[in-house]
Amino acid sequence: MGKIKKAMKIAIKDPVYAVRLIKGVRRRGIRWALDKSKARLFAESLSSGYSYDEEEYLDTDGMLNGLSRKPRISVVMPVYNVDTRWLDEAVKSVLSSTYDNFELILVDDCSTDERVTKYLGSISDSRVKVTRNEKNLGISGTSNRGAEEASGEYIVMMDNDDLIHRNALLHIAEAIVGSAPDVIYSDEDKTDQDGIRKAPFYKPDWSPDLLRSQMYMGHIFAFRRNFFFETGGFRKEFDGAQDYDLALRMSERTSRLWHIPRVLYSWRELPSSTAMNPDSKPYAHIAGLKALDGHLKRMFGQGARADETDQWYVYDARYPTNRKNLLVSVIIDGTSGAENIRRCIKAIANAGTGSRYEIIVLREAAEDISGRFDPTVRVVDTSGASTFGARANKGINEADGDILILIDARVTRLSIGFMDRLAEKAARIGTGIVGSRVMSDDGTIFSAGVTVLPDGALRRLFKGSPSVHYGTPFASPLVTRNILGADGILIAISRSSFGLIGTFSESSDMLETCFDYGVRSFAAGLLNVYDPHVQAELKETEAFDINGFSQSNGSDPYSNTRLNLEDGLPVVPVAPRMKRVLGDNNDKQ
Repeated sequence: MGKIKKAMKIAIKDPVYAVRLIKGVRRRGIRWALDKSKARLFAESLSSGYSYDEEEYLDTDGMLNGLSRKPRISVVMPVYNVDTRWLDEAVKSVLSSTYDNFELILVDDCSTDERVTKYLGSISDSRVKVTRNEKNLGISGTSNRGAEEASGEYIVMMDNDDLIHRNALLHIAEAIVGSAPDVIYSDEDKTDQDGIRKAPFYKPDWSPDLLRSQMYMGHIFAFRRNFFFETGGFRKEFDGAQDYDLALRMSERTSRLWHIPRVLYSWRELPSSTAMNPDSKPYAHIAGLKALDGHLKRMFGQGARADETDQWYVYDARYPTNRKNLLVSVIIDGTSGAENIRRCIKAIANAGTGSRYEIIVLREAAEDISGRFDPTVRVVDTSGASTFGARANKGINEADGDILILIDARVTRLSIGFMDRLAEKAARIGTGIVGSRVMSDDGTIFSAGVTVLPDGALRRLFKGSPSVHYGTPFASPLVTRNILGADGILIAISRSSFGLIGTFSESSDMLETCFDYGVRSFAAGLLNVYDPHVQAELKETEAFDINGFSQSNGSDPYSNTRLNLEDGLPVVPVAPRMKRVLGDNNDKQ
């Protein structure tokens, strides 16, 4: 009843969200609605300290003077039958830019609302160019038309009811001058009809696997104009997800994708907008699925595919493997005792698999364990191997598999098909460690990857979070993404990647050893992946509740420096109340 009461409180506060929940209940059931409400409440608690005040105290004059040149930037805004109140605010947010070498291209896609055409006709600013399509071209055709009209070196795409920060173009210019990337994206938030900023999304640096799960770049989405045309521009058949399709195709041609870790763009929350109500554009969800499926097949062959998940605009990328010729070695670290080993072997058998596999148990010879396990299970003597790394290296040396899965014996339950999923990602060329979602026996997340704090301390990501999907203030714990470190409770790596990275360090505990291995994998140019669809339930979580220290510089490209991760949860730090240059904290830009 407590969950239902909380859901009702949200519904009363936000009627549009209530309608969305009702629609969802019809399609997915009451449990789905309760989980969505739980996710929203938890996400709001993580973002409760959100403020964007610091952006108003930047030395913009100093930044402008520090630019060796001022590249021209074109903001392209397709327009179609939008409320002129929001259109006016969108236009003014661009024109108030602290960066001066820009143009705003407004392309009217044959709006039938006379108020829109009248408003566009009233603009008399030399920085603004207004053009109108001769026939309705849709969002892709209109965006392409805007790019053709643009004269800038770079293009910034903007929706006709959203807002950009007055320093947004300045930050983009700084990135262009400093790094000359092909693609640029920033963090973002949402703005409601009263101009209140909320629900920030602090993004990681370039994360290919996150992009193959959702269009996380969102806004700001900018790119080099010539590169846009080289890639083929927007494609009409993907209208609704045309930006996602473009980003995927761009990622096939370049690795020069630049992240600005600042909230520079606000989606307008309106009843008809995707920002407020993902159900408002279901065709866009299908278009995104098709775009991802095409991308995967181009990159990994016809055996790759994109599957839907339980969430709108979130997808599950699957990769082909040759199961007939692939052997998986499941290596159980059995130092916690024979009873745990038996239970773990049973969990592996119950989880089912289509892969060929062998099981290797790591145990000290001092304990007589002959005949206590399945006779097909090999036991490797780890006498003298006192650390996780030493035991892992012994087990891998004895294993015959192409894919190496390391699992702690205290795992009591595994998701169906866990082995196949780990194997398909580990076998993918360019992949290092593959991590999993580790659950505590109380139903909360114990680990969804490992990150490092600025002082070098390691933290298990999302530790203590409910196992639900939420999109603020960081990527959801239920979405596949890249990570710097994986938790050794359940990980996989291919034999070839192991040969490239080398053996595990034998001088420290499991958390630090696996994080060190992840850093070495990253340094070798490999992608470490967190797969939330692989789930392991853990017994005795307190035995693992150790925070280690890394030898790295305390920087994680797959995290975000704006977040407080001291306890493992991505929390927006509470900013001190300051009198802003442009007014109170809830003022519109």
